[in-house]
Amino acid sequence: MTPGLSGRPATRPLADLDQVPWAGLAHCYGPATEVPSQLRDLASPDEEARTRAWDRLWSNLYHQGNVYEATAHAVPFLLHLLTDETTPHRKGFLGYLSVLVTGEDEGRWFPDGYDSTMLDGRPVESAVYEAVEAGIPTVVAPLLDHDDPETATLAAVLTAWFPSAAPHVLPALRRLCARPLPRPHRATALLVLGLLAGAADDRSDTARLERILQDGDDPDRWAAAVALARISAPGLPATAIGALTDELGVICADPDAYETVARVIFCDGFVAEPVLKTLRRLPEAGRETARACLARLLRRTEEQEPKPWGTAVTLAGYALLDVGRPTAAELTPWQHAVLRALLDGDMIWTSGELGLLLSCEHGIPDTPDALEAWLSRP
Repeated sequence: MTPGLSGRPATRPLADLDQVPWAGLAHCYGPATEVPSQLRDLASPDEEARTRAWDRLWSNLYHQGNVYEATAHAVPFLLHLLTDETTPHRKGFLGYLSVLVTGEDEGRWFPDGYDSTMLDGRPVESAVYEAVEAGIPTVVAPLLDHDDPETATLAAVLTAWFPSAAPHVLPALRRLCARPLPRPHRATALLVLGLLAGAADDRSDTARLERILQDGDDPDRWAAAVALARISAPGLPATAIGALTDELGVICADPDAYETVARVIFCDGFVAEPVLKTLRRLPEAGRETARACLARLLRRTEEQEPKPWGTAVTLAGYALLDVGRPTAAELTPWQHAVLRALLDGDMIWTSGELGLLLSCEHGIPDTPDALEAWLSRP
């Protein structure tokens, strides 16, 4: 058994199952006495037995967003099964461990700056986090080199929740990013690279990401921009701002069509989430660059069908989400950039939808002249 980052054993063989006092440990429905047999069944050649075991373990060890004391004790055995190449459907273990660490809903988030101290005061969940963390260097990181792109990428997704493991993960993660991965896997790997390199204050991937940004045909320019923003924080290069606003414009132009193609594994595939989280971090120095990028985007769409007011309304909605009725002085650099860009349009105002959104929902002036005067107030 190899100690992990937390100093505790990463794995335990199934032969040790009976050494755990399961009867004294609680899961969702009481004493966890049946957990050992369920863990053994995960390695069974009988597919029906494995399916039944997975169903029970999902219900027993993770239910309604809660983590039970038996869960942390089960993790070393799950990690052991993950190391065994004869274990059927190892991808399922990676997904299950991710949910145990993050929760079913939180696991859909973009793990931006995730810190285990967020679990302070939640000892059971902290124990699960530490148990999985113990296996990151020796169990999960090696899977980043797995021949199957999905397995390798799911391993990367799990590591994204452990920024402290960055030094153990980054070498294999760089090899993964250099592989010819399918589209959603490559973008996901780039995002994790940015998150972990940023957490480690490691800027050695900057040139690689900048090369992707310079390739206008690369479908993952937005992912490289998100990654580069995490590594170069608090700055945000102009090329990254351009790539992010371009992608956001494509999303806004036809969200339904955009979502028909898988582009990322995080956030239920909703690319706008990591893009917007990045743009919302926009420093004051990048405000005018973002405004210019958005203005060009809106001007390009003014002669196209459908008319650009839909894009403009969606952009404004994304920028002002949950801000209530702000004053001009309370706007962030990103919100300023979006509202200033709207002033460069003409046809975007003709439907009245944009003005209605601004005035009714946010108390912001609903004509270009009035909006410009409002934004210019000291």
